[in-house]
Amino acid sequence: MNTTYKNIRKAVCEEIGQHSDLIASLKRFAEHNAVFYPGYGNLGDALIAVGTIDLFEDLGWAPQHVYGNHKHIFSGYSHVVMGGGGGWVKGLREGYIEQTLEFLQDGGQLLILPSSFAGFGAEFVPYANQVTIFCREQQSYDEFLKQGMPEDRIFLCPDLAFYTKEKHFSDLDIKGHYPVLKILRRDEEGICKLSPRDSVDLPLLFNGVQWSKLDECLQPLRAVAGLISQFECVETDRLHMAILSTLMGRIVKLEPSNYFKIKSVFDYTLHRFPTVSFVEHGPDYSHIEQNDYAHVRQLREAIRQLKLDQQAEWAQRAVALRQNDALSSRLEGVQEKLSETSKCLDVLSEEKQNEIRQKEGLTLRIHSLEDELKCKDREFEKVCLEKDGQFERVCQEKDRNFDQICRELAQLNTKKKEELEQVWQELEKIRSSRLHRLGESYYAIFHLPAVGALLRGVRKIILG
Repeated sequence: MNTTYKNIRKAVCEEIGQHSDLIASLKRFAEHNAVFYPGYGNLGDALIAVGTIDLFEDLGWAPQHVYGNHKHIFSGYSHVVMGGGGGWVKGLREGYIEQTLEFLQDGGQLLILPSSFAGFGAEFVPYANQVTIFCREQQSYDEFLKQGMPEDRIFLCPDLAFYTKEKHFSDLDIKGHYPVLKILRRDEEGICKLSPRDSVDLPLLFNGVQWSKLDECLQPLRAVAGLISQFECVETDRLHMAILSTLMGRIVKLEPSNYFKIKSVFDYTLHRFPTVSFVEHGPDYSHIEQNDYAHVRQLREAIRQLKLDQQAEWAQRAVALRQNDALSSRLEGVQEKLSETSKCLDVLSEEKQNEIRQKEGLTLRIHSLEDELKCKDREFEKVCLEKDGQFERVCQEKDRNFDQICRELAQLNTKKKEELEQVWQELEKIRSSRLHRLGESYYAIFHLPAVGALLRGVRKIILG
């Protein structure tokens, strides 16, 4: 099989993977813990989801997903990345505008992956500093600029379905045995009054699905891809059936829908594949029929939106009921805990009262001891005063006795001095007497060596 389409496919894939504005924006939102809101739609939106999942995987980003389509779906988030697609057609597909505007009014930051916009643009201008929008074709981009969107908030980038990795469908890349497979729209975007009998609108088999998981997307896509691989050529006005067929190397004859999306994507990306051609033709409806059909289409969309709103309301009610059940269960648990706490408080209260009574008893005992101590202090003070008085009297008595003794001693001392003086005088008299002098002479001779010895001998004889 001709490998030219594979080279072009690789080039477009690299263009997306190396798109500096896209990659920088995704990384910036990832740094702020942005959540991802997968797009709703048919099987074509599943192909966009696969390419988006592959891109996130290459970037190493696994964001938290947000599910649902009610008005307040983005409440509580600061940064949201919205999956790409064609859900921005005024009067036809307006499912996203209400919830995104409420999110922007609350100050949120929004990144919209490559999409087409028909009739929308002015709504985003007041929030230009909060939005980063990627268009998958030139006409949507030009319309945003005309509405006043700054150039640094709006960018061009191929549809992320082109980023789908070859490995997902490589085993189905076989030579077709049948000539033509027609996949023509039978919904409000189609311009054929009556679809050919040999046409089958495969994407409508899966509609209104929020595609988010790879396995959920690949199973139906591979089933359709297996059917496409049996044919050499695919005629379709389904954009992503054309992209899937192109990525599988089929010859594709692309026809327009009721607005510019298919032609614009062909002019921006699909025209690069030599196997893809665009066949221009007008609608089968008259002007009146187109108006009637447009009115019916709007009514259908209104009914569909009402059903979605009703489903969302039911979902909210179910959530509220579950929350009420959970709250009731929690309330019962809280009541049980309160009952247990009350019992514990009663026990603690009784223990506290016993403790208080013990403290009161101790306080009374302390007061009693204090009174006894005061009495003891008074008694001790009285005894001390008495002892002080007695001691004072004893000291005074001792002082008087001491004074008396001192006087007596003084008198004795005087008397002794007088007696000593008398003795001294008598001694002086004796010393001055002849006998004393004779005695001194005697003893002087007595101690002489020769005479003294003689005298001592005579004395011994006499005393003898």
